[in-house]
Amino acid sequence: MKFQMTAQTSRSLLVSVWFLMVLAACTQDGGGSTSPAPSVPPPPVAGNPATVSLASPAQNATVPVGPVTVSFTTQFFTIGTPGQTHLHFYLDTDPVPYMFYNGAGINADNGVLYNGVHTHFVHWKSATSFDIFGLSSAAHTVRFVLADQTHNELPNSEATKTLHVSVSQPPAGDLQLQSVLPNLNFPVGLSLAPDGRVFFNERLTGKIRIIDQQWQLIPTEFCQIAIATSGEQGLLGLTLDPDFATNHFVYVYHSASGPLRNRVIRYTESGGSCTNQQIILDNLPASTNHNGGIIQFGPDGKLYVVIGDSENTANSQSLTTLAGKILRLNPDGSAPSDNPFFSNPNANAQKVFSLGHRNSYGFTFHPHTGHLWETENGPGDNDEINRVVAGGNFGWPTVGGIANNPSFLNPILAYTPTIAPTGIVAIPEDSTVYPVPYKNNLLFAAWNDGQIRRVVLSGADLTQLGSTSTAYNGGQGGLLSMMLGADGYVYVSNAGGIFKVVP
Repeated sequence: MKFQMTAQTSRSLLVSVWFLMVLAACTQDGGGSTSPAPSVPPPPVAGNPATVSLASPAQNATVPVGPVTVSFTTQFFTIGTPGQTHLHFYLDTDPVPYMFYNGAGINADNGVLYNGVHTHFVHWKSATSFDIFGLSSAAHTVRFVLADQTHNELPNSEATKTLHVSVSQPPAGDLQLQSVLPNLNFPVGLSLAPDGRVFFNERLTGKIRIIDQQWQLIPTEFCQIAIATSGEQGLLGLTLDPDFATNHFVYVYHSASGPLRNRVIRYTESGGSCTNQQIILDNLPASTNHNGGIIQFGPDGKLYVVIGDSENTANSQSLTTLAGKILRLNPDGSAPSDNPFFSNPNANAQKVFSLGHRNSYGFTFHPHTGHLWETENGPGDNDEINRVVAGGNFGWPTVGGIANNPSFLNPILAYTPTIAPTGIVAIPEDSTVYPVPYKNNLLFAAWNDGQIRRVVLSGADLTQLGSTSTAYNGGQGGLLSMMLGADGYVYVSNAGGIFKVVP
């Protein structure tokens, strides 16, 4: 995914409008390297000031919505690995620098670090370039500063440059976004209560919030949870019990410290506050990235939980670990006796519904068929849309995309280069707010280009691909969670707000 950024960055980049969106493992370093390179590049030659120059885009250029590639050059200055001289750059008003490195062992996983970890908001591309994802249609700045091996920024004027660039507003598509609640803090896990309220997580603050029936944010948080927030960790998933009207159970997936792990916990809602915390699953696999975290109840009354591969690709094909899996659980966290691997003596295997997953930020149950549809993030290619079936193996890391390998299941769609798909929903066949051709279609959001794509399903059981198209062309930055609202409209979040998806 391609999904991590701070609340400060989200507001300043107007990406403010997860689960995760995603490349492979991050290298945790940068803020203060624990393994500095054996040698340090020589200092600039006396009389030759270290200089950074902008190459592209042109100053004050207008660029299309989607990933923006920024390139630069340096003179009399060497950009090295962590512990050596390097480049800082700042996005808009965010005071925290991204640290750009180059040299032996540097690649897309460790070439740009933010607070010491790989960020999926900016990716290293080459020795003198990087990609920025999820920018909104607005004016943005990128300020470059050369820095020494201990992160001191060079004081000479030639060592600093600022790029001004604007992202254009794309042409209108079939669907548009109407803001219903701005100025939020990375809202994910949108979940509709029977009484019309909406519960959601603030991924980075540990707060669970409630929106009332008039789409007004209730000022006092529902709950405050202590969470881990490095990389893609945080308050990741939320769902309400199918019998919420009676039992008021709220289920939450979050990252925790001491030791680092992911957990599923349950609260009882009472008067708009959380009470009676119960641990449903503890000590779930966790890492800086690839934590998954999306949770939902299926039409069978079972709790489904996505867990990423925890940055260890071998996990996804092993039934002895819960990483790289979709779990199917009883509401108390136990394994249902009709699970596909329930006869396996391993307790982890008994909870597994499907395997061979890398990392997912969204899944949904189709209201007509009950089928589970999931978005999957690839390493740099083959983002996938999968119909997940009991016992299915989706191939990671052995294969990706439509491989036609009989040992694994193909996705219905694969995307290269990656788009970082996130939330996904299905339009009900009885919808009164979307055009007739949209009924029973899937809609899914993406982080990298901020678009919403439409998938027309075909066949008697709606398992085949009829067609796919872009229904919303972007402009509000990277998109996150999706939910079908009480009024029949789809709602989608970005890093700073929630929008209604209207035709």
